[in-house]
Amino acid sequence: MVNSEIRKLARLSTFLRAYGVVSLILFPTLLIGFVLQTPLLADPTPRAAAGRLNWVIWNGVVCGGEPCHVPPMLFTIYIVWGVFFLIAASNPVAYTSFLTFTMWANLAHALIMAGQATMMPERYWSKWFTDIPFTGLIALGIYLWRPQVRKDANIAQAR
Repeated sequence: MVNSEIRKLARLSTFLRAYGVVSLILFPTLLIGFVLQTPLLADPTPRAAAGRLNWVIWNGVVCGGEPCHVPPMLFTIYIVWGVFFLIAASNPVAYTSFLTFTMWANLAHALIMAGQATMMPERYWSKWFTDIPFTGLIALGIYLWRPQVRKDANIAQAR
């Protein structure tokens, strides 16, 4: 029992480190591209085709003549999450609350995005290959390997 829990936590640590590294490569790169307003991320307009990498972000870099506000907020959240994945990887038991929140928040995010992608496939087809698996996989990995905290341990800490 103890060995299986240790192996499970080791898998979770490896998984969190991998997700942290991927997040800290992917999202700062996208944020820089967004800030620089690279044409690669441009949203399609009636006169121009979408940028080659537009499918990796929810909106383009410009929305109605103004900079879009959703992508930089999402990038920033996932950059911070990436840092905390690396921190939690060193001691998952100490970050059980963070991991539980992350699991549920990302599951909810994946489900909502799946609904949106289903309702608007012509615009959001790519989310089945980007955002939905990214958020769904972190939720699944944490679910499979999260630490099991006994309720009596929580009660003892509260005293």
